[in-house]
Amino acid sequence: MKIIQTALFTIFSIFILALPLASQAELGGNLASINQEQKTFGSTLSSSTQTGYTIYTQTINPGLVIKEYLTTNGNVFAITWKGPNLPNFQVVLGAYYSNYLTALQNNPRAIFVQDDNIVIESGGVMGGYLGRAYLPKQFPAGMTPANLQ
Repeated sequence: MKIIQTALFTIFSIFILALPLASQAELGGNLASINQEQKTFGSTLSSSTQTGYTIYTQTINPGLVIKEYLTTNGNVFAITWKGPNLPNFQVVLGAYYSNYLTALQNNPRAIFVQDDNIVIESGGVMGGYLGRAYLPKQFPAGMTPANLQ
């Protein structure tokens, strides 16, 4: 009986610890729980379907707008932001957060990272920030960085 209780406790613990990993709609992530992210941020959420992708827009008070671009199979291939403050980059960039930190060390005023796998652009002045991050190799057919709003 003790072995069964220990096994059940272990399985339950693994499940609980894995929930935060599954609940991020971060760059390179998926659609699994964009609603949970919305609840975490306390934002309003809307979506717009385009040819080959869907845009999920979160408005976070006081006016920060984050758009997450998802392929038809639910992968987040781009994120844009605009507003009076910056988004929580650790949440929205996920596994790519270290790329942001490296760029931040090089120039804390304007972030620019570009390689074959990721592009991060962020800048602005106090009260007026904007930027975008995207995975060029994951763009749907016919989509270009110019389409990111």
